Amino acid sequence: MVILKAKEYFGIIGHNKKSVADVCDGLANKLALKAIPSLEHIKKINGSLGAIAYVMDCQSEIHRYNLESIKRDFSKRKLYILSACISIPMLHHAIKLGAKDVLKLPMDGKALANLLVELNETTNIDCFDQESISSHFMPATEELVSHPLEDVFELIEHHFCDAPSLKQASNSLYLSPSRISHMFKDLCGIGYCQYILCRRLEESEYLLRQENTSVTGVSFAVGFSNPSHFCRNFKEHIGLTPTAYIKEEQGIELSHLYQRYQNLRMQLLPISKVKKAKVYRTYGIN
Repeated sequence: MVILKAKEYFGIIGHNKKSVADVCDGLANKLALKAIPSLEHIKKINGSLGAIAYVMDCQSEIHRYNLESIKRDFSKRKLYILSACISIPMLHHAIKLGAKDVLKLPMDGKALANLLVELNETTNIDCFDQESISSHFMPATEELVSHPLEDVFELIEHHFCDAPSLKQASNSLYLSPSRISHMFKDLCGIGYCQYILCRRLEESEYLLRQENTSVTGVSFAVGFSNPSHFCRNFKEHIGLTPTAYIKEEQGIELSHLYQRYQNLRMQLLPISKVKKAKVYRTYGIN
């Protein structure tokens, strides 16, 4: 006797109905999906959903509330975040929520193919156009994991506040510091020290958003030798002073280096890997 698996759908929901409709139109011929009109409606069809996609048209408190509600009430469903605007703080929030992935809209062929392959392998959602999926699929995760610099990324993720030197990295890879430096630049498009600087700034963005934080405390927490050095770098690469950032003032203007770094984090370092590598750290912030 053949046991048929229950059919599942890719549930798509969001605060902006037009954005949800646009996403549904773009995916309608790619997989079995259902547009969900409200959070309350999810409960009625929860059993038929293999995964949930939340569509964002901007970053706001209503989106934070909706995402947290979905993750709290439907924790067993894989959650994907689809947004036209992606930032490092958003990625932090996605990691905290346990989101499966964050995808930039509109999705390109590679991102869509990766999504369809993943859904096809981990859910009972019908995914169409398998030939197209195979021709576009490029497993970025496997490329990174198989790359000899994998250990360097993990070393930095755990110790970026201490600024591990290239010599320290070379000890675990059995490669010379100069060789690692060249390989890192070739793979990432930015230098090893530049990556560590940007990783510190990324963490500082997250910490500056916390309650009762201080610029001095954050600067030391992420590894800067003094607050003035931290403030200069923050202003140079993010466009605002840390104090203005805390006040959520307008005027964020990312440097080309920080934009390249963000692109690297979002495309070469999958959410799942960042989440796995991220450890619970305790900062002495007053």
